[in-house]
Amino acid sequence: MIFILLVCQSYHPASVHMVEICDNGLDDDNDGLIDINDPDCICETVTLESLIPNPSFEDHNCCPSKDSQLNCVDSWQQASGGTTDYLNTCDYLGGTEDILPFPDGEGALLFLTGSIIVGNSTQIYKEYAGVCLNSTMQKDSVYKLKFHLGFLNEETSPEIRFSFFGSESCTNLPFSIYADCPSSYPDWYFVKADRLENNGNYPGWVEVETTIQPKFDINALILGADCSQDSETKIRGYLIDNLRLSEESNFDFEQITQESQCSPDFTFAVAGNFSFTYQWYKEGIALIGETDPKLSKMYGEGRYQIRIINKASQQCRISDEFEFIITKNTTDVYETICEGNSLIYEGGVIDEAGIYEYNLISSEGCDSIIMVNVELLPNEIDTIQAKIFPGTTYEIGEYQFNEPGEYQLTFLSASGCDNTTVLQLENINVFIPNIFSPNGDNNNDYFEVYMVNDEYIMTEMTIFDRFGNLCYQGNQWDGTINNKLANSGVYIYNIKLVDSENHEWSFSNTITLIR
Repeated sequence: MIFILLVCQSYHPASVHMVEICDNGLDDDNDGLIDINDPDCICETVTLESLIPNPSFEDHNCCPSKDSQLNCVDSWQQASGGTTDYLNTCDYLGGTEDILPFPDGEGALLFLTGSIIVGNSTQIYKEYAGVCLNSTMQKDSVYKLKFHLGFLNEETSPEIRFSFFGSESCTNLPFSIYADCPSSYPDWYFVKADRLENNGNYPGWVEVETTIQPKFDINALILGADCSQDSETKIRGYLIDNLRLSEESNFDFEQITQESQCSPDFTFAVAGNFSFTYQWYKEGIALIGETDPKLSKMYGEGRYQIRIINKASQQCRISDEFEFIITKNTTDVYETICEGNSLIYEGGVIDEAGIYEYNLISSEGCDSIIMVNVELLPNEIDTIQAKIFPGTTYEIGEYQFNEPGEYQLTFLSASGCDNTTVLQLENINVFIPNIFSPNGDNNNDYFEVYMVNDEYIMTEMTIFDRFGNLCYQGNQWDGTINNKLANSGVYIYNIKLVDSENHEWSFSNTITLIR
């Protein structure tokens, strides 16, 4: 008899160590960490940061107001006696408005080069800007430099041999007090030069890309024109902006997207290379199917990265995070409207106080929220009580009145609203005759002011003849001048009264004397 013994072995999945697959969007090893969030997916992280500090001249300690103010720019300095200009849209642009906008931000540098006549000789004139690098450019390593060079016009910005000079020590800045060449001085060496031109697109910017493989360690860099003698005595000018200097391989991760993040067509993209494979991630989790240098679309706000693997060496590198945020700008606007009026805002009618929200789209496609705070100003009503002498005129604003009564007037207040003013005008209870006859008949023998009550006090009365000679000064004229009878005729009087509130009233008119 034959016995067959069957041995069954239990399978325990937990006893098998699972390894995270780094590009499938799954937690393969059940540790709660997916794809490159998992330590199993170790990959060198590459950050593309320029070795040149303040590469677009945005960080500044003062706003330039004239030329030769490179001292306003953080980290940069005049490398020689030539005075490089700092330009910034906050104020000084040095006549370069036609070349705006600057490629990156609000600042740029303007440097001059050429020849000048000094006495009987022609001397080269150069302006150079210098900077101490964030870290050393290592000897024999390969670096890439990308920057923008601005050309103003064909006459003042022709073709140029743009050059870089290096030194092992930042203490060698500046290299001279004269406007001459760096390589003429100890510790400064020529590094690289490129012949650059605008190809007729004036005014305009050219993006330049060049490689540098230094023959010595470099910690300080100078940029400007080459040291050659110019064939004609002429000064030329060029602008520079957006300098990015890093190891050449780091530029594999340079973002080349030009659109605003608010644009519906925006996606992240890097320069492609057939020697690499690509994988995009959001929040560290693979985006399935996104294996091109350019994302096919955006997957909402968040942190994006791209992994690059060299097909030949299988070297794995991953970018620093690209943050995608759709900016929403909120602007507060304060408006006032008068009672009974309305405000037209973005096609809507506002006629009550309150806060109104409007959602707009900016020129870059971003959401823009405008909060309109509206204050309703009531129409004001004032009452003015005033008095006039009979036969005189009361003026208020553009209005004139010579009769007592109540008048309703409309003015604009300081806030621009209607101000209703009720004028209550009364006659002053004072009578001044316009004729008298001092003939001794006890009837109208004196020229005087007749007051109904004691509200007014006369402080002055003067009488003049038609030639301006003073005839009388007092309270009651009897028709004599220096104790002699005045001739019949027309005389001029000036009278001043003071009321109970100490307001002075002055008026002048004529009085006719009849014998």
